[in-house]
Amino acid sequence: MPMMLPATVELASFGWLAIALLLQCLGLPRSSLLAGLGAIGLAVLCGLLQPLGLLALAVAGGLSYAVYRFPRPEWRVLWLALLLALALHALPGFDNPLLWQGRATPDSQVYRLFWSFDKGVAGWLLLLGLHDAPHRGRAWGGTVAAVGLLLLMLVLALAQESGMIAYAPKLPAWLLPWLFANFFLTALPEEALFRHGLQRWLENRIEPLPALIGASLLFGAAHVAGGWGWVGLATLAGLGYGLVYAATRQVALAALAHLAFNTAHLLLFTYPRPG
Repeated sequence: MPMMLPATVELASFGWLAIALLLQCLGLPRSSLLAGLGAIGLAVLCGLLQPLGLLALAVAGGLSYAVYRFPRPEWRVLWLALLLALALHALPGFDNPLLWQGRATPDSQVYRLFWSFDKGVAGWLLLLGLHDAPHRGRAWGGTVAAVGLLLLMLVLALAQESGMIAYAPKLPAWLLPWLFANFFLTALPEEALFRHGLQRWLENRIEPLPALIGASLLFGAAHVAGGWGWVGLATLAGLGYGLVYAATRQVALAALAHLAFNTAHLLLFTYPRPG
């Protein structure tokens, strides 16, 4: 199918959501809150967000406030469960637009490019709720970040050698909307959960290296639908993103590493995988 751009109000809604995420990464929670509420209002206006979805966001927002003001374990469990359900598209009330579907190359699986408001807003609420959460770990420094990036290159090489992907260079017409979706609606929410949420939480309780490994294993397990080979590669990729996060303590930089890895996969290899 030809690429389809969202309608003007939908585009504005996603734009304000991206601004809210960026402001939160910059440590400006009040400005981020205003931008996020604007994104939600526009999403309601254009039908992107429907009554059940609005109810889910209202509950998630209330739990975000409860976690921030009254950090009790039971609130945190409910909050994370609801955000995870949003990120997995398990809740009704969201009309996420489909921008393109088809095969990126003749030998690849069919791919569908969605802009997922529910996953993006889940990442935003997670960052908002954790905006001043304590972190006892120190930044590991630039050398560790370089090791993480080298590990990500190794993962692509292993994936090609194992036949899980094949060399297939291309420049899709839908690259720009894919980049937007992959950073704001995929990489940043996932890094908010696995690195800024889980890895940081583990580091406050156990040694940094086991925390890094534990978060990476869970990130790999989240890719079990692709098979055990995919789980192994995703675990190694999670180690790469986790090293970038440990080196910088910046979730946005971990998300940029995630985006760079996914972009190299898209531009140079069969995407999402051979058909």
